[in-house]
Amino acid sequence: MKQFHRMVCGMLAVGFLVMAGMGPAWASETDDLKKEIADLKNRLGQLETRLVKQEQAAAVLPPTAGEGTVELPSLLKNVSLSGFVDASYVYNTQSPENRTNSLRVFDTDANGFTPHAMELVLQKPVSEESRVGFRTDVDFGEDSEVVGSVTTGLGSTTDEIDLQQMYAEALLPVGNGLNVKFGKFVTLHGAEVIESKDNWNFSRSYLFGYAIPFTHTGLRLHYPVNSWLATMFGINQGWDVVDDNNSAKTIEWSGILTPNAKTFLSVTGMHGAEQANDSRDIRHLVDVVLGYNPTDKLSLKLNYDYGHEEDAVSESPQEDASWQGVAGYARYQVNDWYAIAGRAEYFADEDGVRTGVRANNGVGDVRLTELTLTNEFKVYKDLITRLEWRHDHASDAVFNAGSSRDNTQDTFSAEVIYPF
Repeated sequence: MKQFHRMVCGMLAVGFLVMAGMGPAWASETDDLKKEIADLKNRLGQLETRLVKQEQAAAVLPPTAGEGTVELPSLLKNVSLSGFVDASYVYNTQSPENRTNSLRVFDTDANGFTPHAMELVLQKPVSEESRVGFRTDVDFGEDSEVVGSVTTGLGSTTDEIDLQQMYAEALLPVGNGLNVKFGKFVTLHGAEVIESKDNWNFSRSYLFGYAIPFTHTGLRLHYPVNSWLATMFGINQGWDVVDDNNSAKTIEWSGILTPNAKTFLSVTGMHGAEQANDSRDIRHLVDVVLGYNPTDKLSLKLNYDYGHEEDAVSESPQEDASWQGVAGYARYQVNDWYAIAGRAEYFADEDGVRTGVRANNGVGDVRLTELTLTNEFKVYKDLITRLEWRHDHASDAVFNAGSSRDNTQDTFSAEVIYPF
């Protein structure tokens, strides 16, 4: 800009000198030309000053994406909000007088509608570009009475709101990346999860409801050794507790193998004292999940659980208790809007420590089996509907049937899920 200014002024000055040398005839015209040159120099100076100020302002103010946009604080970048709504109707052919489906997890209400859950998830995932994040899952509805338990085992509360997960997360630049979570998070055990939308069936298995925990509060470390092996280690308060019920802590560990794109195997364990005010008697759990996808449409899973707890039977003298079970899953995606899934399961609960039911003679374990068939339809965009039939069978009469009990139970269910 300065060079341009000088060049213009020089050219004008030269022209003025030439015309001045042409004689008195040009004197008056020369005076007018001098005034115009002075005025032009003044305008050029004002323009140069204005441009300098604009450049300085642009260097201070942040760039905008366009008119009307608002620059978000850096802490809110990459934060996402998601969730779902889930409701159902369950019909029990036994018409239990207490209107309760026996030994179910979330689908406990018989012959009625149930607003299961509305979940809101606020999350900032971690990555190499953004190594610190968080996640919060808030649940509303009747499922919260189960998941929101603060006692060992299942239990229930009367509050239909629960903070299912709340943790801070960091990806440390150690080797292939060490992921650290601190807070409350869901368990790594089992082939199923709390959110119905992410399962193949509407109803949950016995293994999910009674063999394993739901959540933990503590510290969890996850490290991918290579492309086919990932490991996890953690320490927490125990099974489904936020405030610890004893002075001991529980450790968890896991190894996940993915030898190829079609196969995965996870082995997860937990060890710790879980009884209230008892830091000595240890509960052990080993969970194995094998998954295989032979085709793009067919998916298979197998889940096995074994648990053992010292002095868990409340008799004199106290005895150890154990439980175990196995469940097989299959799902076939027929087309874009229809899929069919099945589950077959066996669960043995020695002395009723996990389920709370025992044989009629009060001695020995109750053996449970179930067969489930689920039809899933996507009727409109992301709207998911399911129609399910489930048959339960027990070695003793443990299911509600009218005003009495029976060793079988059949239910027909309809579910609607809207994820967002």
